[in-house]
Amino acid sequence: MDFERTTATTASLPETLHQPSAASQAPIIVGIPTEELEIEEPGVPEDNNISYPTGTKLWLAILSLAVTSFVSSADVTVIAIAVPSLTNEFHTINDIGWYSASYMMVIGATGFFFGKAYTLFNTKRIYLLSLVIFWIGSIICTFATSSAMFVAGRAILGLGCSCESAGFVTLVSTLFPKHKRPRWIGNIYFVGSAGLVSGPLIGGLLIQRFGWRACFGINICLYGFCTALAVYGIPSGDKLSKEGLPLKQKLKELDLAGGLIFAPALTSLLLALAWGGTTYGWNDPRMITLFVLTAALFVIFAGLQWYLGEQASIPPRILKQRSILAGTFFSACCNGALNVTENYIAIYFQSVRGLTPTQSALLGIPMIVGLMAASIIAGWGSTLIGYYNPFLIITSVVAPIASGILTTISLDSQIALASGLLGLLGFAIGIGLNIPVMAVSSILEPEEVSIGAAIVLFGGSMGSATFSAVAATLFQDRLNKDVNQYAPGTNVTSLAHTGLSDIRKVIGEDKLKSILMGYDEAVMQTLYIPVALTALTIVGSLLTEWHSIKKKRE
Repeated sequence: MDFERTTATTASLPETLHQPSAASQAPIIVGIPTEELEIEEPGVPEDNNISYPTGTKLWLAILSLAVTSFVSSADVTVIAIAVPSLTNEFHTINDIGWYSASYMMVIGATGFFFGKAYTLFNTKRIYLLSLVIFWIGSIICTFATSSAMFVAGRAILGLGCSCESAGFVTLVSTLFPKHKRPRWIGNIYFVGSAGLVSGPLIGGLLIQRFGWRACFGINICLYGFCTALAVYGIPSGDKLSKEGLPLKQKLKELDLAGGLIFAPALTSLLLALAWGGTTYGWNDPRMITLFVLTAALFVIFAGLQWYLGEQASIPPRILKQRSILAGTFFSACCNGALNVTENYIAIYFQSVRGLTPTQSALLGIPMIVGLMAASIIAGWGSTLIGYYNPFLIITSVVAPIASGILTTISLDSQIALASGLLGLLGFAIGIGLNIPVMAVSSILEPEEVSIGAAIVLFGGSMGSATFSAVAATLFQDRLNKDVNQYAPGTNVTSLAHTGLSDIRKVIGEDKLKSILMGYDEAVMQTLYIPVALTALTIVGSLLTEWHSIKKKRE
């Protein structure tokens, strides 16, 4: 889950944990002092007369979400470390953009659908469905025999992540009152960040010892465990759903027609971005057709949403809120920047610098640690000062600086410099990354939170998917030009069918350094995309409304 992040990146990260031995004992939770564990007395209503769970039921719910968060977050980052091995296995670099883009594209295409589903059906059952879908996707990725099959598996993983992410904030909203949600969302993202940290490390070790398939095979067991925890730990969640509506009315409100229009619109857009300038020229009839089809489908979808009103996947009333739009844009920029940086810095470490997957993962740890530390600081800080806007501004100021300096590293730079800059960039993005989700939980009523979260999730996932496709196109284009510049006469076409970490095996020593300089230049040129995206976050930061989340006292 990008991710935003998704998530980012993508945007789907559940919680933290330790099971109490008795109701009178305060459980120990990572990063949370025991005095914070005093929850409202049973039966005391807050936020539209919702009575929040207490005791063992509450902590079992947190534990189940925490394990899911850790596993799904680890899956997000493991793909970056696995890309070189995947290119070795499938003998192509043409699909590297789709390993992330397919995942994020499905999240973006289905997030609205699942967001609405959580308002209509039993939330626990939908959440369990998400875990089963993710489990199936893991099986397909593990046993993939071709690059296309692996991309399909990643798309199914995205479907599971989308369903899971859309219900995350809704579940948190049923566990805690408004004034505690930002803190707990921060704590939950902290656990997800621990998964982000562990993903590359565990993935690197598994790749070296067992091969890349083990990175996804391990999820088959872990997600079975997550499902068992969810069955026993997650409350039924009927209070916020329209359980009394007839099935026919529920299906009508799901806006299936909107989903059938929206999914191909996104697919045609990403195909155009992935093929343009490389597979086909921009003026090729196929490219023109794709862009026209994309525009037509988006116009039809927008018209349908306006016509359906409150029954639409994206009710115009919610979409019109300034903070929702600003948060969606901010999330798209942050998740796009993170996704591109993670993927191409892994290529830099393993292909250009010749490091092993484990060494590459270790050097990438500062970035994830920065994200992890920043998420907990932002959650607690927002609760302490009562506003989340300052953390958005910090991201917009510091992240472009860190991302810009990262593009200056070269073959002669100290490898530790790149690792340190990744740490700074991770912290800078992480301090504001989860704020749009916190804003959703604060400005919308509990029954609307899943829809608002789906809108922000869409921004994060589409930022990752779109700019993954754009980055892959730019990288391939720059690779052709830069390799020919530094090593004239090289058969660049043959390099496209050579695994990224196999370059040293197939190229002689006399040309190796020149070709690596071309790869280095191509990677650095691609990393200008995160520089632009982090700079653009200032738009979302300034447009987000200043809304106090302090608990109102009688």
